[in-house]
Amino acid sequence: MISIRKLYPVLLSLTALLLALGMTGCIKGKNPTGNNWSDVYPLTYTDSTSFVTGYSFPGSGRVTGTESKLLCGNYSGEEVMAVMRFTSLPEDFYIPGGYQDSTYLELTLVKRSPAQRFPVELSVYKLSQSWVADSTGLIQDANLTLLTPQAFTIPDSISSAGTVVKIPLPMDAIENWESAADTLGFSLAIKTGAESFTEIMSEDSGRGPKLRFLYQLDSEAESAADREYGLRATQDSYRVDSDLAPLLADRWVVSNISPSRLYVNFAMDYAKFRNTPENGGGVLNDQQRKRATINYAALVLYVKENPYYGTTLQYSLRGDRVNDSLNVAVPVEISDAQVSSGITSQAVVRGDSVVVNITPLIQAYSSGDHEPWGVVIRSMQEMLNFGKMEFWHFTDAPNGKKPKLLVTYTPPYL
Repeated sequence: MISIRKLYPVLLSLTALLLALGMTGCIKGKNPTGNNWSDVYPLTYTDSTSFVTGYSFPGSGRVTGTESKLLCGNYSGEEVMAVMRFTSLPEDFYIPGGYQDSTYLELTLVKRSPAQRFPVELSVYKLSQSWVADSTGLIQDANLTLLTPQAFTIPDSISSAGTVVKIPLPMDAIENWESAADTLGFSLAIKTGAESFTEIMSEDSGRGPKLRFLYQLDSEAESAADREYGLRATQDSYRVDSDLAPLLADRWVVSNISPSRLYVNFAMDYAKFRNTPENGGGVLNDQQRKRATINYAALVLYVKENPYYGTTLQYSLRGDRVNDSLNVAVPVEISDAQVSSGITSQAVVRGDSVVVNITPLIQAYSSGDHEPWGVVIRSMQEMLNFGKMEFWHFTDAPNGKKPKLLVTYTPPYL
């Protein structure tokens, strides 16, 4: 005979199972929250007709010196020069003759401009000037001395994981490295030829530029064993020379070098907020709409030109809410103080469109907490690469390319 005490745990388990099955029967597949009696579930609408105005304006990105990549290029009217400093070089040394193959600058490349009719050629200069990583705009060309009269051509194919190249340097430039103008170390600068660029791993990545040569000390006999210098740069950065991005009426251009941002303004069509068909399907009144939950909202933009990202590199865009009323009759620059930060969207271009998440912005508009004064879209890769995208503007977009607002919302339960 089985005692009641032994059956008690079994009875508890069966009771819990029956309760779980009963709760499962109350949940509709379209309503995972389990409130079967309310007939409320998320609805979605799209709107491509409510855009009011939009333009491009200059941003305010800057080089900090802590970037994981060094930029180097002369591309689309923008010139970027990479700079690097090496320390702990030996004193009173010489490089034996015939050691040219062992004297070089090693770089790890991760991207280059498209391999078309312009090869990517790198020229190395000695920089005789003190500099700091976040103020490279003060570097003067007058303090550059060309070390490589014959430019070095990089491979046509570069691995995103890193392709190592070794640029030969003249031995006498290493032997006579000391400069009264820069007592902090041996500084080098790199430029590219016209209409080309490359991206180089920086010292912040752990695989930054490396200087390597074999040498002997003046005080040692010629038969002494060779010594080796092989250290990575202790500091590196890049100088950007470009004009300020222009104000462009009726064009949407996002760019990273010479940062350009977008202003997008649209009128909220509150008639599109409706109830579920089971609850009459009528337009939500003001009180109902303010209590609705915005599950997801996005601006969908269609790509007009995309020379850098293609469909393989990840873009990073953020939509910020404008918290100040603007005179939108003419394009104006919008400062960082005039916006509230939104959500960053990171993805690759799918087909020919990109998506900018603006869920908190639409929630603020629909709830009445903030006025719909527009959205600023910026790249989160400003000054970090040569990325640039132009999107179809609502004033001239062909059919199927018009920007649209996509909103998924849940009406209030009660």
